[in-house]
Amino acid sequence: MPPRGARNAALIIPPLSYRISAEPRAHLFRVTLSISEADPEGQILALPAWVPGSYTIRDLARHVTQIRAERNGQDIALHKIAKDRWRLAPGHGPVVVHYAVYAFDRSVRTTYLDDQGGFFNGPAIYLRVSGQEAQTHAVLLEGPEDWQVGTALPRQSGAVWSWGGFEASGFDALIDHPVLMGPLTLLDFEVGERPHHLLIQGTHQADLQRLGADLTRICDWQQRFWGDAAFTGYHFLCMTSTDGYGGLEHRASSALLCARDDLSGRNEDHYRRFLGLASHEYFHGWLVQAIRPAVLGASALDREVLTRDLWVFEGITSYYDDLCLRRAGLTTPAQYLCGVGKELTRLLRRPGRFLQSVAESSEDAWIRLYHPHVNSANFEISYYNKGALLALCLDLSLRLESAGALSLDTVLGRLWQDYGRTGIPLPEGQCVGIVEDLAGPALAGRLQDWITARTDLPLPALLAEMGIALRLRAASGPQDEGGEPAEKTLRAWLGAQWLPHALGVQLRHVQTDSPAEQAGLSPDDILVALDGVRTTAEQLPEQLDAVPEGAALRIQFFRDNILRETRVTPTAPPRDTAWLELLEDVDDVVLARRRAWLEGTGAVSETSRCASLPDGG
Repeated sequence: MPPRGARNAALIIPPLSYRISAEPRAHLFRVTLSISEADPEGQILALPAWVPGSYTIRDLARHVTQIRAERNGQDIALHKIAKDRWRLAPGHGPVVVHYAVYAFDRSVRTTYLDDQGGFFNGPAIYLRVSGQEAQTHAVLLEGPEDWQVGTALPRQSGAVWSWGGFEASGFDALIDHPVLMGPLTLLDFEVGERPHHLLIQGTHQADLQRLGADLTRICDWQQRFWGDAAFTGYHFLCMTSTDGYGGLEHRASSALLCARDDLSGRNEDHYRRFLGLASHEYFHGWLVQAIRPAVLGASALDREVLTRDLWVFEGITSYYDDLCLRRAGLTTPAQYLCGVGKELTRLLRRPGRFLQSVAESSEDAWIRLYHPHVNSANFEISYYNKGALLALCLDLSLRLESAGALSLDTVLGRLWQDYGRTGIPLPEGQCVGIVEDLAGPALAGRLQDWITARTDLPLPALLAEMGIALRLRAASGPQDEGGEPAEKTLRAWLGAQWLPHALGVQLRHVQTDSPAEQAGLSPDDILVALDGVRTTAEQLPEQLDAVPEGAALRIQFFRDNILRETRVTPTAPPRDTAWLELLEDVDDVVLARRRAWLEGTGAVSETSRCASLPDGG
């Protein structure tokens, strides 16, 4: 029996069409690209080098395992002219290109396929026909009879959730609609009279009733916040795995990867983590998909394009993803502030914050953020992490200096009115210009400093104005992420992170200017004994705490299978673990200010009516 979808082949007669067949056991997608009018001088074909929303060169062409071309049933030459480009031999008439893509990367960025299901992101599978990007692109999907298909790509044939024919208005649209396939769990819900779907692929024990209710609240709040929607329907395409995590936004859908237990609700922290992920990618439906950066157009898919504004698109979104859960009533103020404390703890534990600004982190995304190493924290920060905290500073500053007339909600309202609804791409740096227009040059100047400075943000003073105390303490142990007070904290600090190892403890990160670095210890060293006494990952914190203050101890360790010894003097641990305390003894003005922030005003379409501070202040 032929795979489902094959019977619909005759229905697709476009200038460009892709027939994609899934071969799960071989982890292959086989693609047949039909070009009705190829360039007679030698058609150029190309695969994108990177994936929109994921700013690093991925060399996607390395997964193309076979490729050949034919005209009128006869093979024709196909010359490779670059690592991800091919040129067809000159000639007239339709051309058919056959190629295979190896799919075994379980992520939201590329392709994955096995006998349990599959996924592909457009840039990793669709060859671009140079010069014909604006043409209609048709797709025929086929595969195992009992599988289902989920995608926001407009359907032309076949039953809903089945194999069949699809169509895109151009290459940009084609690659912005990922596809999920396999035995799928389907949850339908409606928000703002728009159909929404959660499709889950993989083993799971999802609490579908709770997920449906909570995702509805998230999507409803965000639609009301923006006052409009950038799509007529939406698909959450979710893959589950043992411990995966990630998301990628698209114009009418998002690709999500989560640990399968995150969906069950048995662990509330993990469940909220999934809701935060869905909230983040849904928010991108406005801030990235509609309000889009001018410098990152589809024409740049073959090379890096530097921008210093990823703090806007990812940092602000990272600020609102959890704030949305709070304002939608899915978390308490204390739970939300716990998350802020963890975010700040992550930044405080990175000495790189004094070496790299948030603008530089954005600019270096192509070579740093997606290529972490054991010393990343010493030299780098994340525009997601510091960008979210910068957005918090900006939001609180706007609220305080305008007596509540302005907020970051207002700024987003202007972005939506001027760029989202109009379709005009957002120029580089324009967010600062909008802040200046709304709030005046003084705050815009401080914002520019926060973006470019390699220093800490003024969070303690701003939070204090909201009746919130920012507390700092030492860590209570290696697994302490911050966000909450601790009854007991460590007494001694080595300045390293570690993992359990069969021989003892393997160092993963050694912090700049720490006792471990001064003693000559390095990442991947395996500590086996302290003062001749064997150590383990569980015992090491207690052994360090037992060392008298100012005393040195001998550490025996393996490096490259050679036993070595050094002397280290632990110090008092740094107070780099943050938690936020809601103060009760505050006046009504502060209480109202705090409530307006944590509960929100409802919609940027309302707040955007505020043009500026009184008297242009």
